[in-house]
Amino acid sequence: MSTPLVQLWLYNDWANNLLIEKMKQEAEKMPSVCLRLFSHIMNAQLIWLYRLNGEKPPVGVWDEHSLLTCEQYHQLASSGFKEKVYADAAENAAIISYTNTKNEQFQNSFGDILLHVFNHGTYHRAQIASEMRRNGLDPINTDYISFVRI
Repeated sequence: MSTPLVQLWLYNDWANNLLIEKMKQEAEKMPSVCLRLFSHIMNAQLIWLYRLNGEKPPVGVWDEHSLLTCEQYHQLASSGFKEKVYADAAENAAIISYTNTKNEQFQNSFGDILLHVFNHGTYHRAQIASEMRRNGLDPINTDYISFVRI
């Protein structure tokens, strides 16, 4: 049986992979804002993963990348989050201290951070879908319910 965090990690991984494939297929027609937003998703996921590991992130929040680099970052982040979501329940309840990009100190639970990361990706994938539609492309359906139907 899957925990909610495992399920959300699986969903996030599935949705990002679908989007990567769609962006590859439509590379010549894809608006640049879509890659900018997807780069942001990947940056945020890496930043949070590195924070959870107590390390300095290798990217900035709005750094822009090629689709290939985004794909590599997705694989790195997704495998790192996989380890985290399968950790024991005590780790999932742990309080994490971190410094944000404005150099402000915060503490949040491990579980809340992961919920934020996965929700953040959903938010920006919806923005990408809107931009695709606005530019005459058919966006992919990355709704959670579509994921659980497969």
